[in-house]
Amino acid sequence: MYDNAKAITAYLHGDREGAAAMFLEGAREGDIFGAFNYAWCLWRGVGVSPDAKAARSFFGFASELSGGDAHYNLAILHMHGEGGRVDYRKAFSHMQTAAELGCVEAMLYLGNAYTTGTLFEPDIIGISRIPFHTAEYRSSAFYLEGSVEDAQADEEARVRIVSADASEAFYWFSRAAHHDPTYAEALVAKGQFLYAKCYLDGFGTEYNRERGLKIMLLAGANGSPEAAGFLAEQGVPMALLEDVRKKRRQ
Repeated sequence: MYDNAKAITAYLHGDREGAAAMFLEGAREGDIFGAFNYAWCLWRGVGVSPDAKAARSFFGFASELSGGDAHYNLAILHMHGEGGRVDYRKAFSHMQTAAELGCVEAMLYLGNAYTTGTLFEPDIIGISRIPFHTAEYRSSAFYLEGSVEDAQADEEARVRIVSADASEAFYWFSRAAHHDPTYAEALVAKGQFLYAKCYLDGFGTEYNRERGLKIMLLAGANGSPEAAGFLAEQGVPMALLEDVRKKRRQ
C-alpha cells in the first residue's frame, strides 16, 4: 500500500531513487499524489532518467489534484515544447485551468498575459509538491527568446493566443491578491501590488486612489518590494507601512 508521507520522507533524507520508485508505485495504485511527484521526478531527472514525454503523461493523470499544480506544470511543458512539440494554445488552456483551480502562480501569469496581450516566459517554470507546493523559479535563461528558428513567427503565435483585456487582467490580479497566503505569501503580496496598481491606474476598474493606496500598504506590509518602492516614491511615510505590519502581527 502506497504511503505518500513515507516516500516524501525518503526523498528529504536523500534517497532520491527510493523515493522515485515509491512515487511510481503510488501512481500504479492510482494515487494522484504519487503520480504528480513521479511526474516531477521524470521532468527534473531526480532519482530516474529524465523523460519529459512521460512526465506529461503522469501530470495528466494527476490533473485532478487540488490546487491546479499539475495543470500549471503541463502549461510549462507545452509552452517550452518539453516532451513534445510547442503548443501555446494547450499551454494557455492548462494555465487557465490551473488558475481556476486555485494556483496563484497561474493567476498572476494570466493577469500579466491579459495586460500585455501575449504569452511570455514565466518567472516560475514549475511547481514541486515534495514535500508541498513550492514554486520553482527559472534561471536567467529565457526559453521563449532566441531559442526558436523563427523568432518573429514565434512571437506572432504567442500574440494570437491571448488578447489584451484590462477587465480580465483586473479579475486575475484580484483573485491572486485574495489568495490564501499560507504557502505563497510573496506571490500573494505581488498580486496585491498589481491589484493596487489597477485602482491607481484605472486599469480594468475605476480609478480609486484611496483604495489603491490601502491595498498597496497591505502589499508592502506583506513583503512586496515593488509596493514598498512605490510607496517611498509617493512620499508615504514608512512609519505608516510599519504600523500596518504591526497590526498584521497582532
